[in-house]
Amino acid sequence: MERKAGGNMIPSSPSHTPRSVDKAVRDLRHTEGNMSGKHDNNTNKEKGVNVQVVVRCRPMNGDEEKLHTPVVITCNENRREVCAIQTVANKQIDRSFVFDKVFGPKSQQRDLYHSAVSPIVFEVLEGYNCTIFAYGQTGTGKTYTMEGGGRKKNGEFPSDAGVIPRAVKQIFDILEAQNAEYSMKVTFLELYNEEITDLLAPEEASKFPEDKSKKPIALMEDGKGGVLVRGLEEEIVSTADEIYRILEKGSAKRRTAETLMNKQSSRSHSIFSITIHIKERTPEGEEIIRCGKLNLVDLAGSENISRSGAKDVSILT
Repeated sequence: MERKAGGNMIPSSPSHTPRSVDKAVRDLRHTEGNMSGKHDNNTNKEKGVNVQVVVRCRPMNGDEEKLHTPVVITCNENRREVCAIQTVANKQIDRSFVFDKVFGPKSQQRDLYHSAVSPIVFEVLEGYNCTIFAYGQTGTGKTYTMEGGGRKKNGEFPSDAGVIPRAVKQIFDILEAQNAEYSMKVTFLELYNEEITDLLAPEEASKFPEDKSKKPIALMEDGKGGVLVRGLEEEIVSTADEIYRILEKGSAKRRTAETLMNKQSSRSHSIFSITIHIKERTPEGEEIIRCGKLNLVDLAGSENISRSGAKDVSILT
C-alpha cells in the first residue's frame, strides 16, 4: 500500500461552495475510529510513512483439509509477526518476519479494511494519490480480498465485500455526509502480455482494432515524475451503484485461465482508478479544488508459470 507524498490543490474561480471537506473527514474518522478501536492512533503514527506492507494469511481450503495438509505459517497479529515453518534435513527451522500489519486466517474483511485501508481512503479525500494492491501466489485470496465474494442483495452491503466496494462506499458516505460539491471519474485497465487493454472501452472499439481514428493506448510521463495512460476511456460517475456496475462490466472482460492452484485464475493485472475533485473554500475565502486519486490493483498470481500449470499463457509483465 502506497501513499504518495503531497496533496493536490488547484485554485478555483469564486462561486458558492459547501462547507469544507475537512470537517466531514474528521467527523467520519471519529466514527470509524470508534468502530475499529485503534484507527486514530494508527493514522497519526503512519502519517510519515509512504509505503506499508500488510500480510493476510488465508485459512485452509476444503481440499487442504481433506488431505490433512500441515500448517506451515502462523500469524501473531499483536506482534505483527509471521512465522514460516520449514523442515530441512529432518530439522525444523522457524523463520519470523515483521510487517506493518498482520491478519491471521480468522480475520474478517471488515477488520482488514478498517485497520489497513480506511485511513488511506481518508488521505485520498485530503488530496493525496494512493495505491492499494494485492500481491501473492494464485489461490492466496488476492481477488477475494480486493473484490469480495458476494454482491449486494436487496440494497444491503454483503458482509464479505472486499476492499474495492468498501472503499467506494466510504468515499460516497463522506462526500454525502458533508454535502460536498465534487466530480468523480474512473478508469479500468488490464495489463496482459505487455499489452494494455481498456476494460471500459465500447465493444465496437475491440471489434475494429484497425480503426486509425482512435488514438492507441500508450504510457506517458506526466512531467511530475508520474506515469499516465493516454487513450483510456474515462467514465464520469455520481453514485456508488454506478461504480459497482462498471466494476462488474470490466471484470467480466478480464482474462482468466485454469491453473493447478485455481480453476478460474486471473492471468492479468488490473488497475481500477478513482479520481476525485472536491471544491472547497480556505479560511481566507479562496476557493480551491482538492484532487485525490485512488488506484486499486489486483495483480496476477506471482508464481512461476511452469509450476502453476497454467496452459496457453505467456509470462506477464
